[in-house]
Amino acid sequence: MLAFSSFEIFVAMRHITYRKRQAALAITAVGMAVAVSLLIIAVQNGFSDYMLDIVFKSLPHIIIKPIDGENYLNLYQNVIDGVWGLEGVVGVSPVLAATATFTHEDKVANAAMLGVLPFEADKISKISESMVQGDLNSIIGGKKILLGRSLAEKLDMKLGDTVHADFPDARDLNLTVSGIFDTGYASVDEKTSYVSLETAQVFLNEGNVVTQIDIKLNDIDQAQAVAGQISSDRYEVQVWQESNPEIVESLAYEKASNMITLLLIMVIATFGIASIMNMLVLEKTREIGMLMAAGADSSHIRKIFLLESGLLGLMGALLGCAMSLVLAIRLRSLQIEMPTGGMVDLPVILSYQDMVTLSLIALILSLAAGIYPAHIASKLDPVESLRG
Repeated sequence: MLAFSSFEIFVAMRHITYRKRQAALAITAVGMAVAVSLLIIAVQNGFSDYMLDIVFKSLPHIIIKPIDGENYLNLYQNVIDGVWGLEGVVGVSPVLAATATFTHEDKVANAAMLGVLPFEADKISKISESMVQGDLNSIIGGKKILLGRSLAEKLDMKLGDTVHADFPDARDLNLTVSGIFDTGYASVDEKTSYVSLETAQVFLNEGNVVTQIDIKLNDIDQAQAVAGQISSDRYEVQVWQESNPEIVESLAYEKASNMITLLLIMVIATFGIASIMNMLVLEKTREIGMLMAAGADSSHIRKIFLLESGLLGLMGALLGCAMSLVLAIRLRSLQIEMPTGGMVDLPVILSYQDMVTLSLIALILSLAAGIYPAHIASKLDPVESLRG
């Protein structure tokens, strides 16, 4: 570990103050790089948290599905009773998913027909919060259906209209539209409908079966542990990361690409430090010779120049952290339109861990930028330096 004497610190600070303007530019460059990097990460963290919060309000944390080769879960109520006995479970919803061809007058569309128990399904997907017309519980006790807004528009349907549902090997049904929902995702609303579990079982004519059991937890981080308790050779258990790999991959890719961009920004900023250090070596050649003549050896000279570059990087990092804190507060007041609809404050999550990490990166890169100039300075010949 490098240890610096008071003499080395004094000389390093003297060199920095000697070129105040250039030092200020280098510190500002590093500071801006750190601040921009922190703000990019903060906005990314904010958006990730915001979108995951929305996603996990409408998606199960654990799914129980039939094993390979099976289409349905039989005796599913026994499984549900067992799951309810586990700590942390706040919702369990049996689902019978089918594909149906919907026809209304001359309009035709294929979409998923999800048979659910409204009260239980609402604990998982918060369907009631997405209802724009009608009521979720209206599908109980009758041949009623809820349509996504985009699907209803595609079929040119409104409340009270009758839609014909059929599919190969399924029973034909005439269903009355009793509600329309809007999740904010047109791709979902165009391909999704809800009926009662009983209606879906009549449609598929497979008896008292379901295709999956959705589970909601009070702590999503416990999904893996709870899934381990549910595990059985009679069915397959998936946690949310397995059932939604595209979400995990998308977030990981975004984070990786942003980190590469941020590192490039930091590397470019430290070139300013390298440039200043090289200029200092050229301008302070005579002083270096005098220091060597006074007893300073090559290791002292090397440490002086490394300390200079490190101090520039450290001051730049501290400036960047201060700038990011101020700018983050201002950014939070900005209103933006989210993909799900509606205006919200720009989500910004600036963590101290990110500040420490980027400050260390800035310091390391700054030290790296000073290695070559420090090496050149330490190899100067004292006699030639005094002459020069």
